[in-house]
Amino acid sequence: MTNDQMIQALDHATADIAAVRAQLAGAPPPSAIIDVTPGQSVQAVLDAAPAEAILRFAAGVYDGALTIRQSVHLIAAHPPPDGQATRVCPVMFTSRAEQTLLVQHDAVDVLCQGIGVTQQNPDYELCLVQGRAVRFDRCTFLGDPVHGARRGWRVEGRDVTIVQCYADDIFRPGRDTCVIGSWQDTDGLLVDRCYLCGGAETIMFGGADAPSADRIPQHITITGCTLTKNPAWYAQGAQLKTPFELKCAAHVIMRDCVLEYAGVSEGQGAYLLVLTVRNQDGTAPWSRIEDVLIERCRCSQGGGGVNILGHDDQYPSGTLTNVTIRNVAFTEMNPSGLWSLGGHYGSGRCAMFHNSPHHVTLEAITMEGINMAALGYFANTPQQPVGLMLRNWKYGATEYGWKIDGGGMDVPPAHAQISALMPDLTYAVTAHDAGAVGYPPVNAARFVRGPTRATD
Repeated sequence: MTNDQMIQALDHATADIAAVRAQLAGAPPPSAIIDVTPGQSVQAVLDAAPAEAILRFAAGVYDGALTIRQSVHLIAAHPPPDGQATRVCPVMFTSRAEQTLLVQHDAVDVLCQGIGVTQQNPDYELCLVQGRAVRFDRCTFLGDPVHGARRGWRVEGRDVTIVQCYADDIFRPGRDTCVIGSWQDTDGLLVDRCYLCGGAETIMFGGADAPSADRIPQHITITGCTLTKNPAWYAQGAQLKTPFELKCAAHVIMRDCVLEYAGVSEGQGAYLLVLTVRNQDGTAPWSRIEDVLIERCRCSQGGGGVNILGHDDQYPSGTLTNVTIRNVAFTEMNPSGLWSLGGHYGSGRCAMFHNSPHHVTLEAITMEGINMAALGYFANTPQQPVGLMLRNWKYGATEYGWKIDGGGMDVPPAHAQISALMPDLTYAVTAHDAGAVGYPPVNAARFVRGPTRATD
C-alpha cells in the first residue's frame, strides 16, 4: 500500500469513527437533515422524507397546511436560545385550513423546535395534536392581532409536551376560544414555562363530551406558566371567561403559575379558577373532575376567586372529588372591574361551592379584593360540600363573610352556621392566619405585549 493509499484509508477510518461518535451522542447523520426554504411545499418535502428525518427551516413564511403522519423533527435553522419563546419567530407556518398543523394518530416522536404557527382563518385552529410523544419546544403560536383565532393547541394525543412556548391573540368576539384545550383522548400532557395569552378560557379541559369514561382528559401537568389575557379585549367585545377551567378531567396538577384576567361572558362570574363538572351535551354521564392539585399560584384581576361545582346541574354526571388548592393567592379581585364594562358584574364571591363537591381542601389561601360580597358561598342542604377542609386563610372584609344560600352567615373566623350545615367540615381559620406563601410575585409590567414578530 502506497503512502497516499494509507493516508486515504486513515481518512476513511477517521470519518467512520466521527460518524459513530456523533451517532452515539445523539446527533443525526447529515443525510437525515433536509434543508427547507420558503417557496417549497413543506408537505411535499415531508411526504418524500424518510422516517425520523429532520426538516431544517430557513427563516421565512411557509404557506400551506401541514399534516404529519410519521416520526419527524421540524427545527428552525437557527433555533432560539434556551428560555421562553417570544413573538419574534423567524420561521412561520400559516394556512387557511381547519388546522395549520395536524399531527395525526400514527405520528410518534415528533419535535417542533423554534417554529411559529398562525392561522389566516380566525375561526379555525392553529394545531391539532393526535399523535404520541409530541414535543413543542420554544415555539410561537399567534392569532391575528385584530381578528384573533379559535384555538392554539387542541391536544388529543398521549405524552405531549409544550415547553417554553409563547402564544398570543387567541380570542374571538362572541365565540368560545382557548389557547390549550381538549375534551377527549388527552393522556399525559406537560405544559411547562409557557406564556399563554388569550381565550375565553386560556386553558380548558372539557367543553364537549368524551366518547367514553376512559377517554376523558387525564394526567395533565401545568408548571411555571403565565395564563393571561389582553385587557384591551374587554372593550373590543371578546368572549372572556377565566384563565383556567376544568369541566371534565382527572389527575391534574398546576404549580407555580400566574393566572390573570377573568370575564363575565355567557353568564360567567369572572372567576379566576373554574372547576365545574359538566356533561356538556348530555351524552357523557361519566364526566367528572377528580384528583386535582393546584398549588403555589397567584390568581389576580377577577370578579371572583374560585367556582366549584360538585356535579352537573343540567345532565347526569360524575362528581368533583379530591381537589386540593393550597398556597394560592387571589388578589386584585373586584366585581366591578374591567369585566363590568357592559353592565354585567363579577360574582363578588371569593369561593363558591355548590352541588355537593366531595373532599375539597383549601389551605394556605389569601383572598384580597374590594367590594366582595362573600368570603365563601355555600349551597344549602342537600347540596352542601361533603368533606370540606378550610385551613389557614388570610382574608379581608366582605359583606357577608361565610354565607349559606338561603340561610345564615358567619363573620369569620366564626363558623357556627357553616359547621352546622356541614358537620364533617374541617375548619382551622383564625383572624391571624399567614395565608398563601411561595407563589410567584406580582409582575410590575402586568401586561406587556412582545415585539411584532419578524415575519410581519
